[in-house]
Amino acid sequence: MPNIPFNITINLDLPSYQPLISPGGYAYATGGSRGLFIYRYFEDFIVLDRHATYDSDNPNAIVDINPDNQFELLDTCSGSRYAIYSGAVVAGPAEWALRKYYFDWDGASTVVIYN
Repeated sequence: MPNIPFNITINLDLPSYQPLISPGGYAYATGGSRGLFIYRYFEDFIVLDRHATYDSDNPNAIVDINPDNQFELLDTCSGSRYAIYSGAVVAGPAEWALRKYYFDWDGASTVVIYN
């Protein structure tokens, strides 16, 4: 997986990020290798790279919410599934977890995501 340095700020007041106001909400953002998946977990956030870890050279190896299980991310190219709470592999053929990123939250509307 390529390590692409980035530092982005998102505003939870913007319509595209309003699902992150409540626990259980999620949103996508630019950054990382192939974009970011951001999940609101109680008073915390989980930020994962959308770059799937199986056949990672395939430009279509990107994860999205699993339509059959909202607590998983799915790589439709390989069928690999990942837990949204950690990025850990739930079902292969992938063997490696998704890359996780750091964040700082001001407790209100600003979240800074970085690696």
